[in-house]
Order: sequence, then C-alpha cells, then structure tokens
Amino acid sequence: MTTIRRSRLIATTMTFTLMSLIFASQVLAAPAVEPTAAPAAQAQNGQEKPQASPEELERFRADLIRFVQAYKELAALTNPKQAQKFNSLAAQLQKLSYKQLNIIRSGMTDFSVVGKTAQRLHDSVAKSKALRSISAAPLDKVFETNSPGFPPADYPSCGSTRTDDAVVDASDDALFVAEGVRDGASRACDEVVVILGEGGNGSLACIITDGVYLAAKIINYGLHYCNDKIDAAEQGAAYSRLDHMHADLESSVANDNTNTSTITGAVNTAKTTIINNDDANKTTIVNNDNLNKTTIIANDNTNTTNIVSNDNTNKNSIISNDNTNTANLTALLNQALATIINNANSNKEELKNLLLRTQIEADLAMADNAVPVALYETPGTTCTPSLANPPTQCGYLNLVRTIVKETIVNVAGPNTAKANVLLAQGDAQKAAGNYKQAYQTYRQAYKTAAK
Repeated sequence: MTTIRRSRLIATTMTFTLMSLIFASQVLAAPAVEPTAAPAAQAQNGQEKPQASPEELERFRADLIRFVQAYKELAALTNPKQAQKFNSLAAQLQKLSYKQLNIIRSGMTDFSVVGKTAQRLHDSVAKSKALRSISAAPLDKVFETNSPGFPPADYPSCGSTRTDDAVVDASDDALFVAEGVRDGASRACDEVVVILGEGGNGSLACIITDGVYLAAKIINYGLHYCNDKIDAAEQGAAYSRLDHMHADLESSVANDNTNTSTITGAVNTAKTTIINNDDANKTTIVNNDNLNKTTIIANDNTNTTNIVSNDNTNKNSIISNDNTNTANLTALLNQALATIINNANSNKEELKNLLLRTQIEADLAMADNAVPVALYETPGTTCTPSLANPPTQCGYLNLVRTIVKETIVNVAGPNTAKANVLLAQGDAQKAAGNYKQAYQTYRQAYKTAAK
C-alpha cells in the first residue's frame, strides 16, 4: 500500500513539474522588446494613474531582481535543478522598460512588500544554511537501529533532510507576493487592453511576472511535497516500529515467565543452602564466643593488677615531681617579685626626675620679675637636713645650669649665640658666688633659646 501511494505521489509531482517547465520555457523564451506604442499613463477605475519617476521604477526593478535572487538561493538550497531558471528571469526583469515596470507597479496596492519579502526569504535561507553547517545529520540516520528486523523511516525520493519551517513559511509568504505581482501586472495589462484594444504594451511584463510566479510555485510545491512525504514516511515508520515493539514485548513477556520459574527454583535452592549454612555458622560462633569470653576475663584480671601497680608507682612519681615544681615556682615568683620592685623603684626615680625637670623649666620660663623658687637658685654645695625626713636636701642651681645648656643645644635656633653669651654670664656670676643673679641670667638664657 505504501509503495502504491508513493508511486502516485511521484507521478503527480513529475507531471506538475513537466507542465511547469514547458510553460516556464515559453516564458523565458519571450523576447524583451520595447513596446511600439504606449500612453503616458494607464487608466484605473476610470481615472488616469501617472507614471512613476525613473528613480522609483529603478528601485522597484531592484526589489524585483532581489526577490528573484532570493528565490534562486532557496532553489539552490532545496532544488538545485531549478536554480538556474531564476537567472533568466532576473535578466528579463533587467531588460524591462520603464513603461513596462510601471505597468507591474501600478497594478499593485503595496509594491514595497516585494523588497521586504525578498530580504526575509534571503535571511531565512542564510539561517538555514548556517544551521545545516552545524548539524547536517540526515533524518534517516536518526531512525537507524542495530536491532534485527527494526523498520527504518524511508523517504529516498526527497533526500534525507527536512526543510526548516522558517524557510517554508518564508517561501509561502514569497509565493503570495509573487502571486500579487502577477495579479497586479495582469490587472494593469487588462487595463491596457481596454485602452488600446490589444495588450502589446504590457504583454511582456505580464509574461515575465507569470514566469516568476510559476518558478516560485514550483519551488514552494516541492518544499511542501517533500516535507509532507517526510511526515508520511516517519508516521509509517512509527506505526511499523510500534508493531515491532509489540512483537518484542510479547517475546519479552514469554521470556520473563520462563525466567521467573527458573529464578524461583534457584531462589528456593539458595534459601535452603543459606539456612543450613546459617545454622552451622551459629554453632561455630557461639562456641568461639564462649572461648573468647574466658580468654577476655583472664586477660582483664591481669590488666587490672598491672594497672593498679603502675598507678601506685605513677602516684609516687607525680607527688615527687609536684614538690619539685612547687619549689621551682616559688623561687621564680620571688625572683620576679624582686625584679618588679627594682623596676618600680627605677621608674619612680625617673618619674621624679622628669617631674623635677619640668617644674624647673616652668620656673625658667617665668617672667624676669617673677619670684623664683629658692631651691632652684641655691647651689648644690648648700645642703640642709629635711625636717620631715633625715635625708639632706641640697640646692638645684647646678641642675638648672645643665637644663639651660641642654635647651640651647637641643633647640639650636637663631638665638643660640645670644643664649650662649647669657649662659657664660650666668656661669661667671655663679663662680663669683652671686647665685641669685646667676639664676636670673640662666632664666634669660633659657627663654632666649626657647623663643
């Protein structure tokens, strides 16, 4: 039944293709001659329609040629034998006069759709080529199997690659546009016939647009025919494979029943063997467990005695080591305490000296007429026993002189020379025993250096 249906489809396709080729050959053989006479405008619905400008007509011609070239790309992709036909159509369109182009253009309600459809058809074909270059595996390879007797999906008369749906949709739209171009030209030609009494002015334009439509129809029919044939082949293969799976399933059920009986017998035999082996293993395990219990108890008693003896020995060692550590820690604590006390005493002296120095510098910074601290202008050779404490307290004039000298050296400002002169005067006054005047001079030297 499948073979008969396939034969009928092939015969129908060949008949349609043969008739189309005969008509197309007549179209392509028509000479591209300029009409002998033509009016400046055509009548439409009783009114004259003006001729388009040469620029508009050239753009329309370019859109028509792009439309034909896009269909040539589609033919090269899907039906290479038909591709060359579009070269002749493009050449015929190139030879049309402006009057003939205006006949085609004036018969269309929207002539801009030609260029848009050409671009869409071109883009769809380009995308299809890109997808095929990535994955060109034929569909019949997808259905192949190594299972014996498994029926394949067979559709040899159309090759093994389904045309992309986007390309088919674009071809349908383009065919509709080609039909609109043909109808528009036919209406314009009919109007010329009414005006002139014959169709010589537009006959060539109508013949060429008929040729474009017929070539587009052949390609479009081939696309749908092959895609439909692929669908039928896959549906038939799916049905045959379902039958194949059904037979395999019946064989599998019978085999499963046989395997179930075999497995059940093997399981029962294994169960008996396992039970007998389990009983024997249980007796062996119990006997071994009793023997191990006696051995473990005896070893535990021995370990208990050893642990108690070792614990007593370790106790004496720990006590002795603890006493030694106590003595060592006590010595370290006493040593650390002495270090802390000595460091505290040292810090106390340093803090006392720093406090004394800052107080002396504060007094040196006072105004010349300010009353000085008497202890600061007293020489170090004059010492008086303290009333509160037995230690003797001596004067700090020598320390005052040292502070002034260090200030001059450390500051080293623009007044260094003048400060050194005052320091020398104070030293002379101090040597002469004029201690009060020496302190006043030291105060002036300090302030001069600090400015």
